[in-house]
Amino acid sequence: KSEIGFSFGGASSNYFDFILGGYGANSTHNFKSFYGYDFLSISGNSYIKSDLSLDFKFLKKHHLNAAGNFANVGDYLFNNTDWLSKASYTGYALGYGMETIIGPVELKYTWSPELSKGFTWVTVGFTF
Repeated sequence: KSEIGFSFGGASSNYFDFILGGYGANSTHNFKSFYGYDFLSISGNSYIKSDLSLDFKFLKKHHLNAAGNFANVGDYLFNNTDWLSKASYTGYALGYGMETIIGPVELKYTWSPELSKGFTWVTVGFTF
């Protein structure tokens, strides 16, 4: 999956920037998940992002998954051709999920080559 976001017009408040990072929260407005980074780690008034996910169901209701995401984020990113360059931010994830009566339960480890540490995320139930 791929997505882009941009602002137009004059300089405005940073409150309207796109914020990438974290995992498991419902993606709303300008807050987007991004493997390998903590919540609210990357921001800019424009971005382009791609995700690739693989899910393997190895037993009934049990899943192993792997994912990667790649993005360029910045201020006025689309004013030139910099957004076409190699991704400035990358992140990867490995996870295990199980379908339960209370909804999906998932354990996911995420990391980025740009950072020295990874993050472990646990989600329980559906996001609303």
